[in-house]
Amino acid sequence: MDQQVVVFILYILLFLLGMGVMTGGMHALVGSKMRHTLERAASTPFKGLAIGTIASMLLQSSSAVTIITVGLIGAHAMRFSQSVGIILGANIGTTITGEVAALPVGSMHYFFFGAGLIMMCLPFRRFFSIGSLLFGIGCLFASMAGFSSLAESLVQAPFIRDLLVDANESMIYAVIVGTLFSAIIQSSSATVLVCMGFLDHNILSLPAAIAIMLGSNVGTCLTTYIASLGTGREGRWTAYTHILFNVLSVVVFFPFIHFMADYTMIIAGSGRAALAHASVIFNLITGLIAVPLAGPFGRWVERTRL
Repeated sequence: MDQQVVVFILYILLFLLGMGVMTGGMHALVGSKMRHTLERAASTPFKGLAIGTIASMLLQSSSAVTIITVGLIGAHAMRFSQSVGIILGANIGTTITGEVAALPVGSMHYFFFGAGLIMMCLPFRRFFSIGSLLFGIGCLFASMAGFSSLAESLVQAPFIRDLLVDANESMIYAVIVGTLFSAIIQSSSATVLVCMGFLDHNILSLPAAIAIMLGSNVGTCLTTYIASLGTGREGRWTAYTHILFNVLSVVVFFPFIHFMADYTMIIAGSGRAALAHASVIFNLITGLIAVPLAGPFGRWVERTRL
């Protein structure tokens, strides 16, 4: 069983490697343009929401988008009031990873690995970036298959079995598990993929998986907070806003976990797809609810100079 746990950790590292390579490829392709777009276009909260969503879809990291935003604020290239909408949108864009992971891709990771490696070996900078993107997607699919294959054997470990039993029985405990797990590995997407693996074997209930997903949105705020420590007041408030928004979103949605589980299962048909849809619904609804308040909140912070 210790060997299974080690392999499980290796699959998590493979996923994180893939996300890093994929994000690096996207940074090389659109990173400078994305930074310039963030600087100029987030004039209203709704525009910021759209830009933050697109940016995190491309970079596949809400933390990366938020950290870029913190850097722009620290460099006085953006006001705090402009950043709030981007923060709201950043959470929405990364849900595409869960939707991709829910697809029945089979052994497609071999194709992405091969195509990515070939393009990375070509003597063209843009091809290397595209190859990095494809290789990262291959790592994502491979780790997804690994999580699913290991889930049934991993549950035999007493610690993991007790953890899942407690998560199935207590939604509050499941939220805490999701928060701590994503804070450690710094990826809400990886947390969702792990849950999908357990859902495939009916080891984890869908409501518990949704609760873990909610908590994972809070755990990933740690990176943004650390990045803000070297910035000024507005940079720190960007991190505080990220944490505040994600915590309040979880509090608001917590009573509806079982309803969301029933609804998403009806429209999805499988636990894996239902969890992916729940992540999209949660982040989209909370973002749209909060965006009308983003402008007044941002101006209040700037005016009061907290």
